[in-house]
Amino acid sequence: MDPRDIFDEAKDLIGERGAMYGGIEKNFERAAAISSLKLNRYISPYDVAIILESVKDARRASDPLHYDSHIDGINYRAFALILSGAKNRSEK
Repeated sequence: MDPRDIFDEAKDLIGERGAMYGGIEKNFERAAAISSLKLNRYISPYDVAIILESVKDARRASDPLHYDSHIDGINYRAFALILSGAKNRSEK
């Protein structure tokens, strides 16, 4: 399996889910607001991405062959990077 194919599949999944659920930032802001209310403390959109990635890590630990957990984990890591506000080397 070529790693580029995996990244292409992860990218395609973002497009499919984006069409169903809306943009990353808005969706994670909404999840953070709901989580903050439930926990009675501030949860950031970045925190939500890290938590969701952690769920995928736990699922992969239980079943390393579950393909979707690997792909979703890649996407949640990418979302965490976006939501962190970090800039890539070309933007510095």
